Amino acid sequence: EIGNVTDLTTAIQRELHLFGRYGITMFAISGLDIALWDAVARSNGVSLATQLGGAQRQSVKAYASLFRYQNAEVVAEQCTRALDSGYELIKLHEITEVEVGAARDASGATPLMVDTNCPWTVEQAIVMANRLKEFDLYWLEEPIFPPEDFAGMARLHRETGVAIAAGENACTVHEFQKMIETQAVQFAQPSVTKVGGVSEFMAIGELCDKHDVAMMPHSPYFGPGLLATLQLAAVQKSEPLLERFFGKVGASLFGDLIDPVQGVFGIPDGPGLGAEPDPDVVREFTVTFD
Repeated sequence: EIGNVTDLTTAIQRELHLFGRYGITMFAISGLDIALWDAVARSNGVSLATQLGGAQRQSVKAYASLFRYQNAEVVAEQCTRALDSGYELIKLHEITEVEVGAARDASGATPLMVDTNCPWTVEQAIVMANRLKEFDLYWLEEPIFPPEDFAGMARLHRETGVAIAAGENACTVHEFQKMIETQAVQFAQPSVTKVGGVSEFMAIGELCDKHDVAMMPHSPYFGPGLLATLQLAAVQKSEPLLERFFGKVGASLFGDLIDPVQGVFGIPDGPGLGAEPDPDVVREFTVTFD
């Protein structure tokens, strides 16, 4: 008998805290927590969403997440392709106004997000956010290094009015509490594979609901992390948006579940995470060591 998963993984966090509350230790605990919740739901013959209280929705809207091309013409082409594929929102990874402007020209009134992956100081971010304001961004994601400079992000929003999204580099509900209490973000982005698993993710959801902060799960994944996020998106109170890297995958563990249809992910309702991995894909890509 597994018992209470949250209590168990919290105890593991306590035992391992000297090894760090970020990075590989928390990633490993996240994987364990996800696996335990999957096992509990499977033992009860229900989906994880049902185990967590019941699904609020059977599908969730996706946004096309483009790679960083550093080429305005390519950015415009990819935006057009994404729109033609049925996506209604697009996220860029560009860091100059030339490429962002090209995306805006190509996509019309389509909501645009820009994920910069922590390139700037607070002062630099203020300058750039003001330059990007003309493109009416839905959010500006992780604009500041270090990513835990919550006071800096709060200042950035306060001085520019640009909505800030962050959280993929934060671990545990405690970091999100600091982030939210500092008013650093308008969009919180916990990643179930990094934050501490399902247990921590659910706690962060409650925190976001309490403080009226939109939660947008970070999940640019194609394996169990995606399935776990879909199950969590099903029970989330506020309407989430999920990231999908815009490109083709050579092989999928979970078949077509990784592909939004007209920009919408279906949420599987099988036991546990909702679907079984394809044994042929596992067999083909298994790596063995002599």
